[in-house]
Amino acid sequence: MPATLPATETASILIVEDNADAADSLARFLHAGCGYQVRVAYDGAAGVRSAAADPPDVIICDIALPRMDGFRVAQAVAALPTRRPLLVAVTAYGGAYPEARARDAGFDHYLLKPADPFVIEALIQAHLQRVAEAGPADE
Repeated sequence: MPATLPATETASILIVEDNADAADSLARFLHAGCGYQVRVAYDGAAGVRSAAADPPDVIICDIALPRMDGFRVAQAVAALPTRRPLLVAVTAYGGAYPEARARDAGFDHYLLKPADPFVIEALIQAHLQRVAEAGPADE
């Protein structure tokens, strides 16, 4: 069950993933199953444009993306003049080096594909709960 937000608002999620089947199935789960507002970008540059135009609460991003890799996406999003979203890397790159590089780029979480959508949803819920407890002054 998604974290409680004000009645007029629901969490917004941006999925940045070049595998359309993976992106669209996760989007369906998070929208239909969890009630989030979800949009998808199929390359890194489109993801950054989407995040800049309408800042999401959470970005779920692949690392190996066309036009701009996930490391650069995370860095670009962190530089936007908006409240920083939760950044979740979902990638096929395993190992200590890529995970450390992802954290250095700004990712909060690093999940290997195929990532369990329920784990992703739990990360989103925990983030939303922290934001709600912090209140508007700390956002």
